[in-house]
Amino acid sequence: MSPAEIINYFSSKNFEHVKIRKTLRILHRDLGYFIVGMTIVYVLSGIILNHRHDFNPDYKINIENFDVQAGTPQDYPRSRIEDVLDNLPYDLVYKKHYVNDEGLVKVFIESGELVIDPQEGKAVMRYLQRRPVFFEMNKLHKATLGTLWKWVSDIMAFILLFVAISGIFLLKGKRGFVRWGWWWMIAGFIVPLVFALLFI
Repeated sequence: MSPAEIINYFSSKNFEHVKIRKTLRILHRDLGYFIVGMTIVYVLSGIILNHRHDFNPDYKINIENFDVQAGTPQDYPRSRIEDVLDNLPYDLVYKKHYVNDEGLVKVFIESGELVIDPQEGKAVMRYLQRRPVFFEMNKLHKATLGTLWKWVSDIMAFILLFVAISGIFLLKGKRGFVRWGWWWMIAGFIVPLVFALLFI
């Protein structure tokens, strides 16, 4: 039996007679509702991750130039540096600092750095800040939240696969799979196949 004949059989009245088609319709509908949230997360984060070479999808880089009190590197012990960090509009955590050969105070902070030029009374801060919502969506998409989330993600993927396959059997007539839908399905396979052959 050819694939078209199999689909045609499952779309026939015989298939309806055993109520499998009705069950598929119900499952397709309810599971489709169930995975709406996950589908939106995967779609939006997928688009963002596709452009990760254009910008950092998880963090934005804040660069802040500001004035500090002029002096010598010795005027900037840890306590003084922490006061400088407290005056900035970010939640910054001091880690350590040192004075380089040029007399600049290099300060390591969590997710960034601060460079103080005591002689000029200038400072520049580079700080990575999480992008709200995007960061969380990307973590979910990449399944990096541990084993439990990995299994939840797998289950959602199987549900999405079921919704895609069961949709083949739901519509009959001239716009059904046998007379119409299979052309679109083949096209959907050809597009990624062409890119795989040309660029991988």
